[in-house]
Amino acid sequence: RPFADGIMRASFLAGAGRRVAGGIAGSGVSAAPKFAAAAATRRFASVVVQKDVIDYEFPRENPAVGLSYDLNWSLCRFGVVPQGKSFRNLKAAELAKAGGSLKTDAPKSVAWSKELETELKAALGAEQVTRYVQDCALGALAANEVPVRIITDSPAAALAFHTLCSRTKALPASEVDSSLSVLHVSKLGSHGDAITMNPKTKQILMCGSFNAGALADKLAEASTDSFLDKGVLPLWGPGDAGGTVYAAAVAAAGAKVQHGFAISPAGFCRLFMGSAKPDGGVKDEYKLMANKADAPKAIVMFADDASGTIPAASKLTPPQAAFYFAAACAPKGTTAFAPAAEAILAAGKASTFYMVNRGAFSSAADADAAALKVAGASGSVSGPLGLESIKVKGATKAADAAAAAAAAKAFVASVGGRCKGMDEVLAAGPKVEEDKK
Repeated sequence: RPFADGIMRASFLAGAGRRVAGGIAGSGVSAAPKFAAAAATRRFASVVVQKDVIDYEFPRENPAVGLSYDLNWSLCRFGVVPQGKSFRNLKAAELAKAGGSLKTDAPKSVAWSKELETELKAALGAEQVTRYVQDCALGALAANEVPVRIITDSPAAALAFHTLCSRTKALPASEVDSSLSVLHVSKLGSHGDAITMNPKTKQILMCGSFNAGALADKLAEASTDSFLDKGVLPLWGPGDAGGTVYAAAVAAAGAKVQHGFAISPAGFCRLFMGSAKPDGGVKDEYKLMANKADAPKAIVMFADDASGTIPAASKLTPPQAAFYFAAACAPKGTTAFAPAAEAILAAGKASTFYMVNRGAFSSAADADAAALKVAGASGSVSGPLGLESIKVKGATKAADAAAAAAAAKAFVASVGGRCKGMDEVLAAGPKVEEDKK
């Protein structure tokens, strides 16, 4: 643990032992340092080296008052060095009792920078700050879940996160998966209300307001690969179990679930236990439906091909769905295309896939209207991609022959690199002529 060990060495050298691991959170708990000078000798070739050894008595651990060594070291793994009290997995009633109001204004999506992340983590680890840590999951079914942790200085934000996300098995703090996390501070200098994500670690950073809708959108970008690597296909739009589910956000009034589902051979479930209100708050939907639900009859994916090469709406075979997910429909930030293809082929045994190309419509409203009507429809095979195209209202764009041929070649090249060796998927793409040498 070079990060934590570096802190320990620096702290001992500076004589500031209260900043080490468990002592990091010693604020508010009486520490009784006892420094005893001792002589340690090491003899080599008649040379004697003297080295001072410092004994330090750590404060007595008491998680009930915010001091847990296991939690403190765990927070260091997430990049937060705690110097005050930290509480983990408080119950909803305890978080509510801790008080505090929750600002839910829509945040500004800003570019990630190392400076912003460093500033936010320093603020979250400050001695005067009390941290609230909640370990939850995305995915109501244990076999489909991806763990997610929030570290925040706001008990109200911790409660909102606890309400929004799914429950998960309690683990020792040291064993919590650190691959997906949210760091939130109520105020950070002059930054205002903002949200961003480290593109490498996928850690989400929020300052100012805690807006559930903005967080749900960012979680889609941050966690899709984590799901796919487990053989689980996340579907980030609204829908109904046993009916139609959308793979991305769409205006689907009346849909029972608003923020998505997860499907795998182990089963089908919703991703969240709550939903975002129009004002950014969280609606508790814990009792809305069972953890395991009926697989959908239809899954609608979305492309955004402005050239119009992809039809406005089409019905896909499972291999075609896998191909066009990799070519044009994957959420931003996705890299696990081969696992995605496997997950789609498995889901295709129970569900029919459709694709709507938003880029073929003159307005988002027209695209949404078409998406709501495409499930169950059929069409005829046509166009440069050889897809079963479905006639829908509002479609205004179609590529000319040259643009379509170029786009088809680009799709084949892209998927060829992303799904190497997956012959069934690659064969489902358009047939293109090889360039003559």
